[in-house]
Amino acid sequence: MRVTLRRHTTGVVTFGDTGDMLTETDDVDVELVQQDAVKQLMRHGSVLFAGGVAGSVGKTVTAPLSRLTILFQVLKNEGALAFWKGNGASVLHRFPYSAVNFFTFEMVKNGIIAQNHPAFTNNSWTTMFASGALAGATATVACYPIDLIRTRLATQLNTDIRYTGIRHAVQRISTEEGFLGLYRGMGATLMVTVPNLAINFTLYESLKEYAREFRRSQVLAGLTGIDREEAAERHESTHLGVADTLCCGGAAGIASSLVTFPIDVVRRRLQISAIHAESAGIKPTPSGIASELFQTQGISGFYRGLTPELMKVVPMVGITFGTFERLKQLLTVED
Repeated sequence: MRVTLRRHTTGVVTFGDTGDMLTETDDVDVELVQQDAVKQLMRHGSVLFAGGVAGSVGKTVTAPLSRLTILFQVLKNEGALAFWKGNGASVLHRFPYSAVNFFTFEMVKNGIIAQNHPAFTNNSWTTMFASGALAGATATVACYPIDLIRTRLATQLNTDIRYTGIRHAVQRISTEEGFLGLYRGMGATLMVTVPNLAINFTLYESLKEYAREFRRSQVLAGLTGIDREEAAERHESTHLGVADTLCCGGAAGIASSLVTFPIDVVRRRLQISAIHAESAGIKPTPSGIASELFQTQGISGFYRGLTPELMKVVPMVGITFGTFERLKQLLTVED
């Protein structure tokens, strides 16, 4: 009597009348698993790197727009390089922030789609909105201390230098305000970043799909029969051009900024409240700062600076998404 047991990982084990005989096949399955693990690791690393570089490039290219209101004065007095003053600190925050942001979005999106829930299908707005919101929350919590220190350094007055650098700022804030002082105002920041990035990703991904369909229809226009089928197969995953990604990202940036700008005004004031607000008798809470702003400036105070903000955010978001798409194409290991 001969009994055969099959194992998918090690081949065939045979027991016979003449003795026990073990036949092992080559470790193809093990090698495939190892190769898949390496590819997955490289894909994750590619998304992290692409996201970090994309955010840094977008921030650096649009850095001069942050000083738009004093553009000509700065050019005359300090030269062109002054437009990038303080950009190093901004990139120090932007690189890890964007890396975590894009990485989390990709991972959460793929995880949601894998659940096969009818309300969260591939490319549905619910999937993109939930993924963007979670990505914004994760990136904010992970990188908030860097953002706080960057803001404190950028807004301190020349007549009252409280922090001489990043390390000194960390030490002084931790000593005077406690460890949680590094997270002062994070709640207000989450109120900005969560809806902002949820809207950003949702609109960008939706507009990107519309743009792809439009470009695909242009290619297929006038074709019939086999030619049309072959062309449709070749352009099934059409990559958008630079202009398309810039437009999609820019439009998403406009919408998200219009919705979240008033909250962002309160957030920025809250971040520097430990320096200026307490001495002025203003309660350093989101509601306290919002109340003071409304009493002194009215509704318009929440939208002051919106125009230069849009002129900065629109190209920055467009460049960031465009750079991310290009780098992901170059770096991601294909299946």
